[in-house]
Amino acid sequence: MNGSTGLIAWSDVDSMATLKTLSSLSSLSIKPRFNFLQQAKQKENNNELYLPPEVMEKIVYYLDGRTLLKFKQLSRTCAEIANNVLRFNKIWSQICDEELPKKYFIDLLSKQVPTSTPSNSIPEVHYETVYKNWIQWQDPINKLTKIGEHHFLGLDGVIKIICHKLDVQVVFTNFMYLFTLTKNERTGNYYVRNTNGQNCKYDTIVVLNRKPKINRDTGEENLYIACREAQSNYCPLHNTKKIVHDGNRREYYTGKLVDVDMNIHTNICCWVRETWYEWHAHNEPKKTINGHLCPHLSYLLNTSVIHGLIISRNRTNSILIHGIFENTCIMSSDLWMKTKYEGASAIYMYTNILFIGTLNGYLLAYRLRCMDDLINLKSKNMLFDIKLDIGQITLLDIMDFEDVRAIIVASTTSVLWLKID
Repeated sequence: MNGSTGLIAWSDVDSMATLKTLSSLSSLSIKPRFNFLQQAKQKENNNELYLPPEVMEKIVYYLDGRTLLKFKQLSRTCAEIANNVLRFNKIWSQICDEELPKKYFIDLLSKQVPTSTPSNSIPEVHYETVYKNWIQWQDPINKLTKIGEHHFLGLDGVIKIICHKLDVQVVFTNFMYLFTLTKNERTGNYYVRNTNGQNCKYDTIVVLNRKPKINRDTGEENLYIACREAQSNYCPLHNTKKIVHDGNRREYYTGKLVDVDMNIHTNICCWVRETWYEWHAHNEPKKTINGHLCPHLSYLLNTSVIHGLIISRNRTNSILIHGIFENTCIMSSDLWMKTKYEGASAIYMYTNILFIGTLNGYLLAYRLRCMDDLINLKSKNMLFDIKLDIGQITLLDIMDFEDVRAIIVASTTSVLWLKID
């Protein structure tokens, strides 16, 4: 780690520059300090290295994230030394800041800390979890295991799914069900449990409340709020409806609200209507609002303020990629997907992975390394493609909390929980 200043440890050493040159310890056999006589008796050809714990602490402070994780696994002593350094220094937050791309870090952090929390109040354990999850998401996805499935009969179709920690809110036009992923402590396996249901209003879009408040009477948090499709834009970050959120009054500003996305860590919210999208950054002047005209937003596939992208399709199933903050619109080629998939019907972007659900029930995933990988999908970047027996996939979301990584897949009448192993 570079650019570090103070280090709280058991002691100090003279030459910090020398310690910086030790980039990896995973190949060394490290033991606690012995007295001088014991060390003097070691044979010259012995490959073991003996360092005082206080020196090892200094070394730990300058390890990169992957090496630090390996160091903690070498032995109980190494784990204790690392934990002592971590106890007094915000190392994982520095590692995340230096090694993770900013938008991917926010993506991962938003799953661990989905509601409003000052950055200086986020525990270091969350940063460590974020880094570990980042490493896991960079590994190949070898297996998907179905851990839950629920069918909805007699309802008018799933219109939205919202992941919050281990919960999934399944939203219909006038009703929504809450499901929780629960761990069986005896077997260690997870199962899906239906907790409750509640009514919701027609002509609204339900979104996660990033600044929930506790009801004094019931003791419950208002985790979900509704944005009306035909009225002024409701700010999901500040629970307010002000003139600044009413939209640009233009002659061609038409269409009902089709999606709302926001992120508490970037303080940006975005409203997508059938022919126009708008976004507002709350750290800018209060009356600053930005937007872009496009007639193809009614067939919306994904909105992500973290990635700065809105992805939609037109009537001929061509994919349109909108740069939210750049007011750009790119149409992909007709060969964006193979013909056997028939066309994209759902998209979700998480870190550098693009998940796609298709019209004929395929679930795909691609690794993205640059913008061209999104505009022109490449077979070499494909992580998996599987055929699901649920018909057309309409919605996707990702659950990434604690030790669970799962893909939530919805059709009009079913929802699947697929755990990534």
